[in-house]
Amino acid sequence: MRIPVCVLGGMNMDITGTPAAPLLPGDSNPGSVRMSAGGVGRNIAENLARLGFSVELMAPVGNDGFASILQQDCAEAGIGLRYAFRLEGASSIYFCLMDGRGDMAAAINDMSLCDALTPQMLDMPAINSFAGAALDANLPEPVLKKIGQEAAIPLVGDPVSVAKARRFLSLLPRLAAIKPNRLEAAALTGLEDPSLAARALVKMGVGQAFVSAGPEGLFFCGQGKEGHLPAPALRPRNATGAGDSATAAIVAGVLLGKPIQETARLACRISACTLRCPGAVNPDLSPSLLD
Repeated sequence: MRIPVCVLGGMNMDITGTPAAPLLPGDSNPGSVRMSAGGVGRNIAENLARLGFSVELMAPVGNDGFASILQQDCAEAGIGLRYAFRLEGASSIYFCLMDGRGDMAAAINDMSLCDALTPQMLDMPAINSFAGAALDANLPEPVLKKIGQEAAIPLVGDPVSVAKARRFLSLLPRLAAIKPNRLEAAALTGLEDPSLAARALVKMGVGQAFVSAGPEGLFFCGQGKEGHLPAPALRPRNATGAGDSATAAIVAGVLLGKPIQETARLACRISACTLRCPGAVNPDLSPSLLD
């Protein structure tokens, strides 16, 4: 039987602009514009589904044309929407401008549909029926607090951005694991050094902390151990989604009871798979990668 996991967070339409050459700010850059299903929560859910988990995504779903596309995409990716929040309003949109070298130059995230969520909308018995849950900080702080107070399952958090990371502060002692990047970790701890930030997050109550630091690699702390893994030696085709795939790998590691070093290696391996593909999720992921 596949391990059941729920993901609570955002789902949106990704619109990505990629210049054909290094980005020239202030000018019209020839290139390509693509649309695809995305969102931190939704990307984590697809990664988990492709890794062999039984996944339900508890995300707000609007009532516009994009919503229909997003729901169909989830069905094709094996992501359940049984407990999704059906709301009136436009779908969330993430607009990303790439720098022409495979990394993000800037992005705008319109997740206002998530702001309409309230604690009263949560089905806590349903959430507690899963083996574990992934949370992204697109959820309003009162919603996150209720989950932290009433969840009886392991929780793994993804802070999403510097602007939203601090929504997790009151929830830290309830998290089995957290995966911030170095800027998000600094927002939570006040420490710019990723190694020190990982250690501080554990002192603040997190079970396992994994701080991604781009080309510097992944720093981890927890279970009485700490360490660092170097970044993979590759040129990314598209960095969008790499952090989401690392979070999914950490969820997998936590639910499978892997030692923290193995979970860290798994996070690096899965995120490297994402960096090698043009999209936010690598369609070639499979359960065999968990071995």
